Amino acid sequence: MHDGYDVDAERLAGQASQFEPLSTRVAAIHRSLSDALSADGACWGTDAVGQSFSSVHAQPADDVVARLSSLSERLGSVGTRFSDTATTYGAGEGAALDHLKSAEQ
Repeated sequence: MHDGYDVDAERLAGQASQFEPLSTRVAAIHRSLSDALSADGACWGTDAVGQSFSSVHAQPADDVVARLSSLSERLGSVGTRFSDTATTYGAGEGAALDHLKSAEQ
């Protein structure tokens, strides 16, 4: 029976490294989306129906695009935290092993 938990620090570090390319890809997608939306301008139309639609949906749509701008940074931060956690666990395991070895002698 296993009452604790295990951390595979090498695997965690390997998974952490996958966040950087993902973060880069998300940033590129956001730039592309922002550029396309800026180039096309308002898509709601100028008639009464378009203006009514715009009054309800334009702000939430702008908010989503703005929030997407921070997604790349946030993903990068997750990768950094995973990597730091893997390093911390690895160092802790190493220190515990050294302590056990010194207790044997």
